[in-house]
Amino acid sequence: MRLRFLCAAALLGLAPCGASAQRPLTALPFLEIPPSPTLNAMAGAGVALPSADPYAFLYNPAQAALAARDVAGGAALYPGGADWIGRFNYGSAAAMGGARIGRFALGGGLAQTALHFGEVEVRSRDGAYVARYEPVDRYLAAAVGASTTGAVRGAVGLATRFVSSTDSPTFEGDEFSVGRIWGFTMDLGAMAAADVARLVALPRVGPMRPALEVSAGYAQTHIGGTVGYSGSSYRDPLPRTALLGWAASAGLDLPLATSTLRVVQADLALQAEHSLVHRREDGSCGYGLVLGDMNVARALTGTGNEETTGRRGLRLALAETVELSAGEFHGGGYEGRSYGVAVRAAGPLKAAAHLTARPVLARLADHFDVRYTHAVYFAGTPNETAFGGLSLAVRR
Repeated sequence: MRLRFLCAAALLGLAPCGASAQRPLTALPFLEIPPSPTLNAMAGAGVALPSADPYAFLYNPAQAALAARDVAGGAALYPGGADWIGRFNYGSAAAMGGARIGRFALGGGLAQTALHFGEVEVRSRDGAYVARYEPVDRYLAAAVGASTTGAVRGAVGLATRFVSSTDSPTFEGDEFSVGRIWGFTMDLGAMAAADVARLVALPRVGPMRPALEVSAGYAQTHIGGTVGYSGSSYRDPLPRTALLGWAASAGLDLPLATSTLRVVQADLALQAEHSLVHRREDGSCGYGLVLGDMNVARALTGTGNEETTGRRGLRLALAETVELSAGEFHGGGYEGRSYGVAVRAAGPLKAAAHLTARPVLARLADHFDVRYTHAVYFAGTPNETAFGGLSLAVRR
């Protein structure tokens, strides 16, 4: 997952094993780009942060069910036309839904992405014939999960992706052709979250009730075999990665006549991730188990080194109306910063319902939340990327 945001690195052939100058322009590591502006604004530290974002299961499949206690469904759109690292046209969409069954919740999610590399010109070996084509990487992801719904929640989830990638172009005489390779990958994840405010009688702050939740998460992503492209003797392994982290969320709730307003909320997320792919002496690739060589202390502090990427994210939300996010990641040879701003409809709707005492506004405010997020990744570098997304959450 170190290649997650580094499309340019993949272009140079920095795959985990078996890299070659013969690689085609397109390559499966590009598909590691997680599309959520909300979580990417926090440097992508989403393995342990409970979230109603429909894209959240791409960070940890257990997210497919953990939010189902409070959220019945949602949808999100990251529109095509956005340029990733200023070069590649990228777009995606996602949806999620869940149901409560007694003390348990079941959830699922769907997401699709497409990354267009732009038109490419190739020549036959004798240089006499020129052909043009556009490499495209796509995947369709689906996730299912189950969780408990009490003050202490546990969740597990599984996600799978159907992945396709443009194969290497080939010439047979004057005949030009380009095909597609395809396959499946799998992610596994687990999360635990404790609502401390429900377990412990925290003191009030004037009329406001305190809220506090802590959580932890683990995921193993991109489980699968190897990938080979036409014209190359190398087979690259899928970038199987272990992610481990924790998060905390604190806030103050103000009871209103028609609902409850979260006046302020602060979220902190830290995680570490480590590639489980290793190269054997004979040149083949093997896979580590669970954490590989990751140091658990790095997950607790969100720090990285040459082999491990650490991520730290912070978000401050005011009156369910404006959110400010910032984050940093470093390790594995890469480092960068991110930030973002989000505008939500829930806060203004609750304020309008309180001021006008109109039941219809109160129902809208309690059950629907529309959010637009603008995020910047690799802030202050030549690869700075700005993108935005629109999401809808339907609360119970």
